[in-house]
This record gives sequence, C-alpha cells and structure tokens, in this order.
Amino acid sequence: MTHLNRNNLKISNTVWLLLFGTATIKAANFMSIPFIAIFLIKNSGLNAVEIGLIVALSPFASLMGGFLGGQLSDIFGRKNLLFISLSFLPFVFLGFYFSAELKDAHTRIIIFAVLNTLCGFFSSLFHPVSAALMGDLSPVELRGKIYQLRYFFTNIGAALGPALGGWLGINASRDNFLYTCYFYIFYFLILSFVFFYNRNNALTLTTVKRQKFKESYTALLGDKKLQRLILGGIIFNLCYSQIESTVAQIIANNFHDGIRYFSYLLTANGIIVISFQAPIYWLSRRLGLNISLVVGCGVFSVGMFLMAFQDISIIFLFVSIFFISIGEVFVFPISTELIEQLAPDSLRGSYFGAATFRNLGLSIGPIMGGYILTYYGSKSLFFTVSILAIVSVLVCLSGNKANLTALQRD
Repeated sequence: MTHLNRNNLKISNTVWLLLFGTATIKAANFMSIPFIAIFLIKNSGLNAVEIGLIVALSPFASLMGGFLGGQLSDIFGRKNLLFISLSFLPFVFLGFYFSAELKDAHTRIIIFAVLNTLCGFFSSLFHPVSAALMGDLSPVELRGKIYQLRYFFTNIGAALGPALGGWLGINASRDNFLYTCYFYIFYFLILSFVFFYNRNNALTLTTVKRQKFKESYTALLGDKKLQRLILGGIIFNLCYSQIESTVAQIIANNFHDGIRYFSYLLTANGIIVISFQAPIYWLSRRLGLNISLVVGCGVFSVGMFLMAFQDISIIFLFVSIFFISIGEVFVFPISTELIEQLAPDSLRGSYFGAATFRNLGLSIGPIMGGYILTYYGSKSLFFTVSILAIVSVLVCLSGNKANLTALQRD
C-alpha cells in the first residue's frame, strides 16, 4: 500500500473525487443489485432461468448504454454524460422501492424488469465516461496506477455495500433500493459542487479532439486487438456473472439463513480484493500484462472448480471465493490497462465505451447459468465455468503473437 501511495501525489482532486464516486456508487449498487435474484426467489415464484433473464436485462442494456455513452462523451464531453446518468439513477431505485410493494406479482415483475434495464443503461453511461475522464485528467505516467486505484475503490464499495446493508438490516428488502437512491443523490450533489467550483478552470491535462461517429466506428472496427480483448472479456464476464446470479440462488436454497451467508461472501470478496490489491499490482508490474492475465484467469478457474463442492461443506464456499477474488484482482484492472494502451487520446471514450460490450457476458451468464443449474445441477455449472475461464484468456491472446510485445508494455 505504501508503494501505491507514494506515487499518487500528482493525482488531481477531481480524479480523487471520481474515485470516491466509484466506491460510493459500487457500495450503493451492492446494497441492492446482487440481492435482486434473492428478492425474486422469495417474492415472485419464478424459476432459475426466468430469474436469470430478469437479472440479465441490466448488463444487456449496458451494452448499448456503454457504447453510446463512450461515443457521445467523445463528441459532447464527459461531464455532460456524467450528470445525465447521475440524474436518472436515483429515480430508477426509487421506482424499485415503490414497485416492491405492489400487490399484483405479475405487474411487479414487469416493472422490476423495466427498471433493471434502465439501471443497466444509465449505470453504463457513468462508468466508461468516468474512466475516460480520469485518463483526460491525468498524465500518461499515472494512468496505469489510476486504473488500478479505480479498481481498488470499486472493491472498497463492493465490500462496504453488503456489510452496510447487513448493518442496516435491509439486505434483500425493499429498503435496499431507497438507501441506494440516497447514495446517488449524495454523490450527484458533491460532484455538482466540485464541477461548479472549477467551472472556470481547465479540467483536463489531455487535449482531446472531439470526434464524429463515423471516425469512431471506423477506428474501432479496424482494431483487431481491441476486438479480441472484448471477446475474451465477454467469456470471462459470463463466468464472473455466476456470483450474483446462480451462486446467489444456490446459497439461498442450500443454506439456512442463506441471505446472510451471501452477504458474508460478497463482503469477503471485497475485503480479499482490497487486501491483495497492492501486492498483486507489484507482481503484475514484474510479470508483464499478458502473463498476469493468464495467472488471473487460471486462479479464477480454480476457484470456480472448488465452488462445485460447496454442497459438501461451507468451507469450500469461502475457499473458492478466495481464489475467485485473487483471480479478478489480476484480470479486471489489467484488462482496463490493456484497453487504455490501445486507445488514442481522441477516442478514449469510444474505446472504453466499446469495452462495455464485455458486459454481454454478464447478460448471457445468468441465463446460461440458470439453464445449466436447472437441468444439469450445480457441479456441471461450475465445471463448465471453470473451463470457460481458461478459454477467455486464450481468446484474449489468440492471433496476437506479432503484437505480443506491444500488449506487454508496462
């Protein structure tokens, strides 16, 4: 941790605010979004596949929102898109809060599906634009570290969200959505104040030429390395999505007081990621980006394999989440850094927006996982996911031998 802090002295206050916002929004979302599957299990009468379809709507909508948001930020500016997304999200969670009390189950399910779609769309406007803005606000030498810190702050939020929800006694209840609404309003007000205070100051270190849609599409379609990274990311996210979909359902059904165990599992995931962020960052600088990506996917694969034996003992549940957490610490920030290295300054928003197509895996995953879980059981599910995690890194690096040195730049 000392190694990270010593080199963060040049990070601007606005970037720190964006990092704080990343943690705040992730904490808010983790108070509610992972518990939607459990809420539906207890209140809808839907099966695993149907619940998977509803959960999948959010990442599916984020595909269009992320790509469109990245494009629009390169044309109309990052700040405008940030405020648009933060303006709508409080109303989405307020809608969840009120619809959860509807007496008609059919109407409640339809409204949940619509709101989950809107949540995915507007959330995906925020994240790629926020990441691109952090790059604009920072010198090139600090960008890799900032994306590591962004992931670090994301997991602070992921750890605090379920724990805070448990402390408030609101996990898997409608109050989750109300508190999430409050978090978004709080951050919107802080961000508004900072941007208003700095309205007469230059906000970026990087001069960014705004692009036309045609120029952006042409550049993205011609970048084969980006396309491979996105495809590999889709497969990896398909695997990762099981934690908030099928794993949530398995724990809720197989363990007494499963909601509490699931909260502990999410909190453990966040704490492990936070604790190992600094040493894994140090190790990844020495291994190189490609080798680190291979290690991360391999460790993640082991974790998913062990998850297949959670029915034997709860110990397997927490041992597996340890390996899964270590794997994701390697994979997610390194994937972001690889995309940052590929992106020209004038197309950074478009590249990060295109990278949100990796969320297709988060959309397909709950449906595929729900199908395998329903018809073949949990062991088949986790063995399949374990194999796919290895496939994902092979896809990222496939056909890339000629450019391997460029991909391994630190």
